[in-house]
Amino acid sequence: MNSFEQSVADAVEGARYALDHKVGLGSIRQIERDDLAMLIEAAVGPGVEARSKASMAATRASEAVYELLKFAREGNQMATTAFAISVAENLADAIRLSIDAQGGPEDEDEAQFYAAVTRYLDGPTDTEVQP
Repeated sequence: MNSFEQSVADAVEGARYALDHKVGLGSIRQIERDDLAMLIEAAVGPGVEARSKASMAATRASEAVYELLKFAREGNQMATTAFAISVAENLADAIRLSIDAQGGPEDEDEAQFYAAVTRYLDGPTDTEVQP
């Protein structure tokens, strides 16, 4: 990675950090991350998007792993839930982003899994019945 690409990567991380704290939820919403990635891709050119998605996937996965390890070490610290974030959502998003970063699903099984993860992240549609 050349110095310009490193500067862009540092700017992305700084922007994510700033947005994380602005939103105050511990992690920014996916749409904000995607918008940020698209802006950087437009400014810098091709090649950055895949690395940006890989970085976002790693961030989401590490947030989930941190919550799991914290729960394993300390137990349930909250009255109504085991985790401060949605571990399943973070892991699902990390999977989606990692498949995006590699250029899409590699085979039919991965394509089906990707579609299921995407449906999960998008939430129920108007025609789906909620339990």
